[in-house]
Amino acid sequence: MQTEHVLRFPATSAGFADAVTALRAILDGRSLSARHRHDVALVFDEVVTNIVNHGRPSGDVDAVIRFGEETTLVLEDDGVAFDPRTQPAPPAATRRADIRIGGLGLVIVRELCSRVDYERTTDERNRLTLSIPVLEQDLDPTAEFPARR
Repeated sequence: MQTEHVLRFPATSAGFADAVTALRAILDGRSLSARHRHDVALVFDEVVTNIVNHGRPSGDVDAVIRFGEETTLVLEDDGVAFDPRTQPAPPAATRRADIRIGGLGLVIVRELCSRVDYERTTDERNRLTLSIPVLEQDLDPTAEFPARR
């Protein structure tokens, strides 16, 4: 059985913080593994951070969270058009000195999601659909990243 939750929040830092709090309450109210809750929250955090900080939306962000065979996030905003599927992966760091904070959001999303779809709607909104698989078991008990499926 599929269930759905809808969040609408201002595309601001405060709106983002409130949305994260609401998402965590939704996740905590479900029978999900700690790892799956973490993955869903991490994907949400990475994507919405980029929407708020880089997308320049003027209105609210709409987020739909669907629980079923997979957990699906559908995020819509009226910011600058941005299709994450067309973006190249950042170059891999070969030295510790080359490692930087930030810039790995797309890598994380691609690693954790089984589906990443993007559409620019007729009303000039970005619609990003992300599916996060519910794993029966933790494929990486060491919690090292990335855990290959």
